[in-house]
Amino acid sequence: MFFGENLQILRKRDNLSQEDLADKLQVSRQAVSKWESGTGFPETEKIIAICEVFKCSMDELVKGKISLDVKSEKEEYERIMNKQIYGSMLGVAIILLGVTIMMILMGLAPAGELEERYSMFGIISILIAVAVAVPTFIITGNEAENFKKNNTKITNMYTDKELENIKRKTTIIKAIGIFIILVGTIIMFSTMALNIFGERTQLSVACLLGCITIAIPFLIYAGQNEEKVDIEKYNLGQTKEAKKNQQLIGKLCGTIMLVATIIFLIWSFTTNMWNISWIVFPIGGILCGIVGTIFGSKE
Repeated sequence: MFFGENLQILRKRDNLSQEDLADKLQVSRQAVSKWESGTGFPETEKIIAICEVFKCSMDELVKGKISLDVKSEKEEYERIMNKQIYGSMLGVAIILLGVTIMMILMGLAPAGELEERYSMFGIISILIAVAVAVPTFIITGNEAENFKKNNTKITNMYTDKELENIKRKTTIIKAIGIFIILVGTIIMFSTMALNIFGERTQLSVACLLGCITIAIPFLIYAGQNEEKVDIEKYNLGQTKEAKKNQQLIGKLCGTIMLVATIIFLIWSFTTNMWNISWIVFPIGGILCGIVGTIFGSKE
């Protein structure tokens, strides 16, 4: 590893621009640029000053041990954040699968006494899904939160080429997710228009929910991957104000979804309109999105 690479890594780790570092060292920005590109090398006194700025030894700065440390930091960051992403994908998919199974059971329920029993099995499927999903969210989320507590500021570890490739990949994945949802919407309305399931419209809705269950993990993966590589946003998110906003968003969204669940259960059991009452959940999700946008913009 070269001195210039180490200098650039340390500068980015401490969120300094070339001009900021130049001011601290009382040199020109062009001098810092030459050092990082390898076309120039500082005098001994400047190397000592650089070590004082970044709290490192001359041996670490020149021989490249810092670069190896940052590589390990990137691997650890990738491991923990990817684990959280996959946990989110799995947890949400499980919950949506539970809702889809409930709608299928509602649609297949025979008229008469068995109809209520099928409805109860549908509710049980959702409860089982939530019971499996919530621990998944907690386990993967706690590890990520612990990492953030111990790493309030990290280096920008991604090159421009890596960021470009990730952006291209996530755009394709988003397109796939949206396409699957549109296919599900077409299937739902087509089966209703052609009266394929007759009065059992729950089965048409189940077709859409099944497609959403498949599509949502694609969208979560794309969105959270973009957020993962936005190191500047990560560092800004560790401020006290940002953390307060995140806690407020969490509390508001939790309250919204709890109210939505209560409305769903009361509406469904009192009117037996299971084929319509599920709409409260996407409405709750939209409200959570609005809350996140409003308070997230304040960061």
